[in-house]
Amino acid sequence: MESLCQNMHALLAKCTGRWGIVITSKDGRMHFEWNPNMGFPAASMIKVPIMVSIMMQAAVGKLDLENRVTVGDEQITGGAGILKDLSPGHSFTIEELVTLMIILSDNTATNVLLDMISMDQVNETMASLGLCSTILQRKMMDFGAAEQGLENYTTAADMARLFTAIEEGNIGLPERWNAKMVDILRRQQIRDKLPFFLPEETVLAHKTGTLPGVEHDGGILYYPGGSCVVSVFSADLAANHEGLQLIASMGKCIYDHMIGEIEING
Repeated sequence: MESLCQNMHALLAKCTGRWGIVITSKDGRMHFEWNPNMGFPAASMIKVPIMVSIMMQAAVGKLDLENRVTVGDEQITGGAGILKDLSPGHSFTIEELVTLMIILSDNTATNVLLDMISMDQVNETMASLGLCSTILQRKMMDFGAAEQGLENYTTAADMARLFTAIEEGNIGLPERWNAKMVDILRRQQIRDKLPFFLPEETVLAHKTGTLPGVEHDGGILYYPGGSCVVSVFSADLAANHEGLQLIASMGKCIYDHMIGEIEING
């Protein structure tokens, strides 16, 4: 544990900006925190709370994940994702939209889903789970709202708590709903941060976030014999590529530490 802290501190010494980090292993052998309760613009990490809220609505019968939704031209928005590059009028199941929101960080899919459940519902869900510093105040790519000071916020501690609840099934949902969320997170296609230096076969169920000067990544990292929750947030970076490189190095540092622990303890 001491070696991990030393290595993480060495990496943080190279960083610009401000950082919030929580690392905790399922077996309790590893725990590291750095500004866990510092608030950050959530960027696309807010899409994990949206997914959880959708699943909770589906679990109680208020939504059917198999229902199809037609995405119209007026719903297309820019930024991340694939739907903006397709012709309008395609229909998708709600589950497909959730999947696109997570694995490709699709902004159009996100906003369509928010039209179904509302921002208030997401905030109420997060409050019920004890994520008191997580708040959704605007849709994706809503620059007008952003200029009025309406931003989405969260903390490394909140997101670590949410990923832990998903992994351990403590959200209050039947197991199949937790398994569905983990499966979607495991299919993440944006792998330029925590998993970048990890072995090809490494499984990481995670979500990333990016804004100018902001780089985040967090989720459940699986390694032989166990798993750990990692939540890394950064803001006020001098350049985004610095955040990318540091988070990638942190991913390798964490993985190498856990593999080393396994070898030492047999």
